Amino acid sequence: MSAPPNERERLKLLASAVNAARQTNFWRPRLGDSPIASLSDFQRLPITHVHEYRAQRFADLLADPGAIDWIPGSWLGQSPDRAPVAEGATEARIRVEIMREALSHAVPDDMREPTAVVASTFDNRYFAAEMCAVFVRMGIPAHLVSDCGTDRLAELVDLFAPDIIAILSDRLDIDRLPKSVQRIITVGSNAPSTRPRHVNLYVCNELGVLGMRTDAGQYSLFHHAFHFEISPNDTLVVTPYFSLVQPIIRLDTGDRVFPHAPII
Repeated sequence: MSAPPNERERLKLLASAVNAARQTNFWRPRLGDSPIASLSDFQRLPITHVHEYRAQRFADLLADPGAIDWIPGSWLGQSPDRAPVAEGATEARIRVEIMREALSHAVPDDMREPTAVVASTFDNRYFAAEMCAVFVRMGIPAHLVSDCGTDRLAELVDLFAPDIIAILSDRLDIDRLPKSVQRIITVGSNAPSTRPRHVNLYVCNELGVLGMRTDAGQYSLFHHAFHFEISPNDTLVVTPYFSLVQPIIRLDTGDRVFPHAPII
């Protein structure tokens, strides 16, 4: 896991994110113009719930439209229940590096030339395709299988006999996979598995992969890329360090964090 920034670096990154956010129509009136000279200054900024953020006009969320490299997702990210997410080249590179770091925990150290399958719903196909692309960049041949228009999803997965499988569809039984499967990847799943090395990713649509855990262990959050806080309502609040084209400041994910929660 990459090392998190020290206190001085963290403050510099947060101040840079706030300055970028002040260039947007949405964040400018919320953040004011007071300097961010300490972590206390940052913590005085308002928390914004993810549902409010998703209701905003895309144009009002952009700090630097000219720096947009691409907009992930179908139809340029348009969705009835969330705002599109735009990225510059730097944001896209860092997001891919984060996913690669997370997926690396699902690759057996002692396995030569492993193969992977990503089994996805139609709605998750773009995230699944990106996951396949990251596997390929890691030197692991990967196939994308969608459950759209077929009831043969399990049969198709069996044909590939993968060593690693990422499950983004609830139409696969996690304990009835091919015997070839040695590593399992899920997203936001609490379902137990009898298989060894179950890697579960913690993902937020606006932010990407925030953390991961193996088997039934603790969630490890990616502190090197995100600043994490806990709201007064015990929900996780996130500020990405690297999102400067479409900056996000103190976003309340709505995900509950209890005092005994296995998150570090």
